[in-house]
Amino acid sequence: MLHRRSNAGKSLTALVFLGAITPSLSLISSGIDAAAATAPPAGHSQWPAYGKVPPTTSPEVQAWLKLVDWTKVPKIGVRHTKDPGPPACPPIAAPASDCWWTCSGCADPDDVVDCPGKKVWGLTFDDGPEPGTTEKLLELMHEKNVTATFFVTGMKSTKAPALLKQTIDRGHHLASHTWSHQGLTTLTNEQIVAELMWTEKFVFDHTGYKLKYFRPPYGDIDNRVRAIARQLGFKTVIWSNEWDTQDWQLPYKTITPSQIVNIFKKGISSIPARNKGVITLEHDGAPQMVAMARTLLDLGMKSGLKPMDIASCLSDKVGYNAVPAKPATNDSGEHSADGAAADKGVFQCSEYIRND
Repeated sequence: MLHRRSNAGKSLTALVFLGAITPSLSLISSGIDAAAATAPPAGHSQWPAYGKVPPTTSPEVQAWLKLVDWTKVPKIGVRHTKDPGPPACPPIAAPASDCWWTCSGCADPDDVVDCPGKKVWGLTFDDGPEPGTTEKLLELMHEKNVTATFFVTGMKSTKAPALLKQTIDRGHHLASHTWSHQGLTTLTNEQIVAELMWTEKFVFDHTGYKLKYFRPPYGDIDNRVRAIARQLGFKTVIWSNEWDTQDWQLPYKTITPSQIVNIFKKGISSIPARNKGVITLEHDGAPQMVAMARTLLDLGMKSGLKPMDIASCLSDKVGYNAVPAKPATNDSGEHSADGAAADKGVFQCSEYIRND
């Protein structure tokens, strides 16, 4: 079971989320050789299993743990949950010093919750890539001439690695949504590192881009999770209060399109009183979500909102911690000797530690 909840901690619905555990069959029709595309490079462990928290005993995770100064991580206990997903909020509130977003709505000053510019709309889609849906979202973004941030999971990326590069090539922005979509406050310190770093590594190995931004699944984050993510180079993105579209419920028919439109219109009505822009939460997982994205784009743009990816909304010209190197050229336009390494796929990133 996966439980969605508001930032007040009230469970909205409990559903069997089959999309998170059923491998897509679209890879065959799209011509992607999943086995070849996702085979790990020689010299390191297999990619973690689909739908499971990565083990923490691999050489890679053991090396990544050394990147964290554990004296700077608050000693906040692991939250409890009966099912995969966010924890249940306890009857006694957690200390305010925990800044636990799930049950108190607390956001740290470093959390990205809104876009700074008035009427700027941070357009985001979680839980992809999803063959057959991601492509349609990319086509929609092209039609509307806007960009978006796609918060991808590592596990789903293994089923459609070509969509990662395609998303970047179409001018959009990739960010992390962890490996297996667990409530991070329910995981140990070591598991949090594994969730973040395996996703970063998979995206890097298949695109050359090193992720900078991440969104905790369900928005489930506290100061323990923040301290770990920050030291690993990640910046936390949540979403603006009351701008969660709830579109994830569409495939289960627990919400109607008109209800989502009403949620969105309520948000639009608050724009005149807002000093900042907004960040919406939408999903990349089913055809109904694409249709809803079209409806909301039309409504938002008509109201004067300016959609864009998170990096653009923050005026971050790079949007990543590292990007592929561009080949150097000489005066004749030919690649110089210095650019040869870049042509062969050497990136302007620090190398990942491998079990060589």
